[in-house]
Amino acid sequence: MKLITKELEQINTTFEYGRSLGIVRAVAKNDEYDGRNLILDGKETVFLGNCSYMGLDQNQEIKDAAKNAIDKFGMYFSSSRTFVGLELFEQMEEKLEEMFEKPVNVTTSTTFAHISNLPILIGKNDAIILDNYVHSSMQTAVNMMRNNGEHVEILRHSRLDLLEDRIKILSAKYNNIWYMIDGIYSMMGDGAPMKELEFLMNKYEQFFVYADDAHGTSWTGKKGVGYVLNEIPFHEKLFIGMSMSKGFGTGGGLMVYPDKASKELVKNLGKTMIFSGPPHPAAAAAAIKSAEIHMRPEFADLQLDLKRKIEYFWKKANQLSLPLSGNYATPIFFIGAGNTENTAYTAKALLDSGFFVSPCTFPSVPKNKTGIRITLSRYITLKDIDNLLEMVNHIYLQLEKMGKMDREQVKRRFTEKSTKELILS
Repeated sequence: MKLITKELEQINTTFEYGRSLGIVRAVAKNDEYDGRNLILDGKETVFLGNCSYMGLDQNQEIKDAAKNAIDKFGMYFSSSRTFVGLELFEQMEEKLEEMFEKPVNVTTSTTFAHISNLPILIGKNDAIILDNYVHSSMQTAVNMMRNNGEHVEILRHSRLDLLEDRIKILSAKYNNIWYMIDGIYSMMGDGAPMKELEFLMNKYEQFFVYADDAHGTSWTGKKGVGYVLNEIPFHEKLFIGMSMSKGFGTGGGLMVYPDKASKELVKNLGKTMIFSGPPHPAAAAAAIKSAEIHMRPEFADLQLDLKRKIEYFWKKANQLSLPLSGNYATPIFFIGAGNTENTAYTAKALLDSGFFVSPCTFPSVPKNKTGIRITLSRYITLKDIDNLLEMVNHIYLQLEKMGKMDREQVKRRFTEKSTKELILS
């Protein structure tokens, strides 16, 4: 094996330690899966890392549609859509366009969506600015472009004061400036400041926004169109990549465009659109049914059910003075633990108590902001939330007695504006 850097060796050691505790790369040995319960190490465990926020992955109508498509078309249609595709794929895009009221392309993953989109949409003399918390899928696509000489820089998280300064400077040298963001950031659960970004798009002719709204899809916005489009109307200089593998409940990635010309250009020339296979027939049929469900009036009631649980979690966590990363009304909650040792201890103690959460350390989060990430889905009950948070509080009281944690210090780390903070990109 080739030599690795000291930093990568340290990260790998931490990962292997977490694996030995059963808190990362865990294997669920369920005979059946219901969205809430995992069988880990022979014990039933409440799954608080599920990103199927709306619970649609277990919806019977969607499962029936997928099964029917397999019976009709088989497991896979093995041809690039550049040459030929099933009419089912066109029907899927038409239904999604009805839902989003904008042109849409579909691919097998959000990462593939970015890899197709960015080299086509972004010109050779354009500049790219990455928010330093932007999802790894976006960084992957941008890094592929960086190899061709595009100007790429990283900006401190959601610092729009710094962003505007960079727009002014870069506008003199580059044709356009693209700011790459998440709609909902996948680790801390905060949302991008879309209204302020809309102001900047209107103010600066050369400024464009490209958003990955994977974690904002379905649980918010009319018809589940997501966080970004719930915050602002669609803008002519806004491009969005989304995921159907989270709240949407079916799998795959989709891209939403301000105009049909952009859609067709990417569909004709995007690398993964040409050289990668199409969605599975089951996934395409499931997406059609999921979009239909999103457009029903009663879908808003499902969203409200989840939002009530989000509010309940937030109030309970604050009552217990747990160090949340912020007060964000999203299904992603991050509770700081202070350091990697505390994070591992907390995740393991929760697992032993019947709760699976996601332990997050560098490079997923900055080194000074390690902690546990909890995602709420409609499968989770209010009693689950009570039991979980009371257990976290109990664990933190133990750490405080041992002199290993100061909650107020941990909280301050999420409010201070660091000049050094970067995640691995």
